[in-house]
Amino acid sequence: MVEDIRQGDIPGVQLRCRQQLAATPEEVWKWLTEPGRLERWLAQRAEITPGPKASLLLESQDTGGEVYREQAQTMAWEPPSRWVLDFQRLDAGWTHATRLTLELTPNPAGTDLSVLQTGFAHLPLSDCLTIWETYRRRWRTALSRLAHHL
Repeated sequence: MVEDIRQGDIPGVQLRCRQQLAATPEEVWKWLTEPGRLERWLAQRAEITPGPKASLLLESQDTGGEVYREQAQTMAWEPPSRWVLDFQRLDAGWTHATRLTLELTPNPAGTDLSVLQTGFAHLPLSDCLTIWETYRRRWRTALSRLAHHL
C-alpha cells in the first residue's frame, strides 16, 4: 500500500512526522535520550553521550537483514522540548548529514512529538529520493512503536 504524502513533506528534500503521545514532555524526553528506551522503539542498539554536545550512535537492521549504523551530533539541546542533530547513515556514501529536529510540545492529552528531517537534497541526486522514502517509512513505524510503549 502506498502511503500518502503528508503536509510538511517535500519528497527528496524534507520530511515531517508528528505523533501524539500519552506522556509528559519530560517522560517523552527520556525515550529520546536513554539508550535502553531508544532500543525499544528506534534501533536495535543505541549509544548516547547526553548533554549539549550529545552524540548518538544507532545500529539497526533493514528489511533485508543487513545491519547498518547511523550517527548524529547535537547542534542544539533544549531539554525537554527540542533536540537538533546532524544525522547520517554511516557506510552509505552520504556526502552530507541531514538535519534532524525533534520537538516536544505539551498538549491536553500529553505531548506532540514532531520530527523534521531536512537536507536530503544535498545527498547524491540518484539516491536522495530513495533515502527520503526510507526515512519516511522508518519514522512513521518508529513513532507508532513509541506511542505503543507510552
